[in-house]
Amino acid sequence: MKKQKPDNLKGFNPFNQLPQEIIFTILDLLNSNPLDIKSFSLACKSFYAAESKHRTSLKPLRQEHLPSILSRYPNIAHLHLTRCSRVSDTCLSFVSHACASSLRSIDLSRTHLFSASGLLGLALNCNNLVEIDLSNATELKDSAMAAVSQAKNLEKLWLARCKSVTDLGVGCVAVGCGKLKSICLKWCLGVGDLGVGLLAVKCNHICYLDLSYLPITSKCLSPILKLQHLEELVLEGCFGIDDDSLAVLNHECNSLKSLDVSTCQNISHNGLSSLVSGAVGLQQLTLAHGSPVTSSLADSLKKFSMLQSVKLDGCLISYHGLKTIGNWCASLRELSLSKCSGVTDEGLSSIVTKHKDLRKLDITCCRKITDVSISCITNSCNSLTSLRMESCTLVSREAFVLIGHRCHLLEELDLTDNEIDDKGLKYISRCSQLSNLKLAICLNITDEGLIHIGRGCSKLLELDLYRSVEITDSGIIAIAQGCPGLEMINIAYCKDITDHSLLYLSKCSRLKTLESRGCSLITSLGLTAVAVGCKELAKLDVKKCPNIDDAGMLPLAHFSQNLRQINLSHSSVTGIGLLSLAGISCLQNITILHLKSLTPTGLAAVLLACGGLTKVKLQAEFKWLLPHRLIEHLEARGCTFQWRDKVLQVELDPKCWKLRLEDLMP
Repeated sequence: MKKQKPDNLKGFNPFNQLPQEIIFTILDLLNSNPLDIKSFSLACKSFYAAESKHRTSLKPLRQEHLPSILSRYPNIAHLHLTRCSRVSDTCLSFVSHACASSLRSIDLSRTHLFSASGLLGLALNCNNLVEIDLSNATELKDSAMAAVSQAKNLEKLWLARCKSVTDLGVGCVAVGCGKLKSICLKWCLGVGDLGVGLLAVKCNHICYLDLSYLPITSKCLSPILKLQHLEELVLEGCFGIDDDSLAVLNHECNSLKSLDVSTCQNISHNGLSSLVSGAVGLQQLTLAHGSPVTSSLADSLKKFSMLQSVKLDGCLISYHGLKTIGNWCASLRELSLSKCSGVTDEGLSSIVTKHKDLRKLDITCCRKITDVSISCITNSCNSLTSLRMESCTLVSREAFVLIGHRCHLLEELDLTDNEIDDKGLKYISRCSQLSNLKLAICLNITDEGLIHIGRGCSKLLELDLYRSVEITDSGIIAIAQGCPGLEMINIAYCKDITDHSLLYLSKCSRLKTLESRGCSLITSLGLTAVAVGCKELAKLDVKKCPNIDDAGMLPLAHFSQNLRQINLSHSSVTGIGLLSLAGISCLQNITILHLKSLTPTGLAAVLLACGGLTKVKLQAEFKWLLPHRLIEHLEARGCTFQWRDKVLQVELDPKCWKLRLEDLMP
């Protein structure tokens, strides 16, 4: 007989007795997994209420959901609207009233439709607003900047690619936002010396300034270098700045720690010396894709004793330039020589033997280096945490043994398109801290090598095996069993992979990205296992997997509610399978090229049903097979179409070539 609860315990919930501080501490520990937080909040009413009060950051999918969401979460401080393709002024007005006292930052960088009116409401009502991201808002003009200038406590403003903003708009911000500390004006082509100069004069607290690709000259640099708190200055692609204009500068900028003059090919060592003459505290310097790195340029930088990071990507570099860098008194922690022509064993060795404290080294596509360089690197810099050496084609198999034998602290290793074999992987498996390993186009590795990685690198989060064609199920199973925290795996064009691999990968519950393009042996059975086991899956690529059909779409629709991007091109999915994906509210990006059974009618139904789509990639032929009014309706809803001019492999009845919108919409 079932025991009856005492009357005094009926309706008693022990969780209600927990202090709010303890519940908040639990929620802090669950922050990395949204599914855990959801489960926690549904446990009981007290947990539901506590989670509502605890949440301070929000990233909604659609603007129409905002009223109900913000009514539940009253303490939102950081609002990310990047997944909402369109946000209206009405929506921003609601936000400005619902979050008037709590909102501190808002990200509108991937949305549009709002105007100066909506921004003005935010600026006037949200007194604690300190950060606004308006990047990519190409339609915003100076009136929008005048509205932003009313946010008197603003400290961070991001305006990348706001191409319609001019000096006048930036001037309004400079006058109104005196507390500004960080501002990005990258690709704001209407802003010149006047606007930048006003910022430097009026906003004395600026510590981060990005002026990339602006049509500025040295006229505005004088007030910029007088900023007492400036720590990071980005002048990438500022072609109007040259040696002659920099020669007149004579300002100390003791606060400057990071300088980026990438793609400034008019600046040589003479101009660089003038620009940084007073920056005695410089720690990071980026000269990528600029003037040749000669001994003169390197010599002009030797006085910076605090320099820790130098990036010379894409530069022509001489042996004497490398040797001079090796003789610097500074102890570099990061050096990037990616795609630098002129890097040789002798030059690279002269650097690494002197800078033994290097933590990050990028020698991608340095095709002249051999085993000699690898021996010097591993012997001198055994504290490396990141080594990128894609396409170092003269490095032999034996050299990779040295990496695993000497550099045990590696966390990131890029060996794409190299001669590494299983013996090399056996030694690299000793790098127990490895979290990111790229082995794409490594034609000499087999399952034997991956088995070693699975046994030794349990912290692995990302693995790239793109076109490493000798890999089969045995290797993938070893990775899945040994690396339970795996978040991304690329097995594209590993032709021998079957459903067995996917069955084991389905046990990696944190898997977010699966790229299995060209794996022709996997079927909907394996995909179903992944959908059931990997509920955090956000990106899926099964292009050219002919055995993936509608049977695989139904489990995805049911279990993969975090899926945002999918590529189903050249699969056997039909309109029915696609239609089932409408149940995934997060789905925003879909590529569906060469689906033989997809008809215009089926496609139209899918596009209407998947209300959250922001990007769709289709064959150009569908542009005239679908009703023009339908396309206009979807674009107004925030969907962008990318039309691909490829032969359409669909047999159609000529009577059904053209559809009427009335046949599809009520």
